[in-house]
Amino acid sequence: MKRVARSQDNPNFIKMYHGNLEINVPRRMFRGRTTELVPEEVERFRRTLSARYPWLSRYALDEIVKGAQEAMADYNERTKNPVQRAREFMARGQTRIALQLVEDRLIEDPEDEDAWYLAAELLMKMGRGEEGFCAMARARELSRRR
Repeated sequence: MKRVARSQDNPNFIKMYHGNLEINVPRRMFRGRTTELVPEEVERFRRTLSARYPWLSRYALDEIVKGAQEAMADYNERTKNPVQRAREFMARGQTRIALQLVEDRLIEDPEDEDAWYLAAELLMKMGRGEEGFCAMARARELSRRR
């Protein structure tokens, strides 16, 4: 398993490691917040690494690019908010876990309209219609305040 830096405080780079070498990977190398690579940016990144570290082999550069994708995936996973995580559980049919995440979020921030909308959807799917309608009403109330 690759070592990935946990602190990612630069908005333009993802920090990763190749052995003991700390590498800042430009986020423009990825399409949006996905791990899908932009070929032109990957080539630019590889050329930059080759110029800075001429001892890196083609294989090492391939491994660094793979490691960069893993670092981006790790970053994406760690930065998801509770509602995004709940939606993933809901998509897998794990509505109870999703609802627990949403309820925890609503305890933390009772004004989160996205959480209320998702709560309404989950409650309806679970056959708890009356609670679902109440959650939907709360979500609509919050959205009108904007």
